[in-house]
Amino acid sequence: MDQQRTSAALLDRTNNDVVQLLKRFENIIALAPSGGRSRNATAVEAYQMEVETAALVRAAEDLLSLTRSMKEAWLFGRLQTVADRKEAAEGDNKDVQAVVDGLGKVLRERTGTA
Repeated sequence: MDQQRTSAALLDRTNNDVVQLLKRFENIIALAPSGGRSRNATAVEAYQMEVETAALVRAAEDLLSLTRSMKEAWLFGRLQTVADRKEAAEGDNKDVQAVVDGLGKVLRERTGTA
């Protein structure tokens, strides 16, 4: 249970839920009737839309469940985010410094200064 409370696991679950929502919505849009179809094809498309809509609702409910568990973890202090933020900030600082150094090198090469 504690492993599900890590920020990395929560982010992965969030990303998965968002992907599922988008996938189901795209599937519903793809099934939009284009007209001139037989009754059988229309019935099959209607059933597929019902299935995709149910899956879309389940994905939305899972996202709501995730937000509730995140709120509970935050309220009760079980959400491990402070240490992760410090490590991420240090990594970001290193990345920023690398970009600054690279841009400085490019500018020095273009201007001809050593």
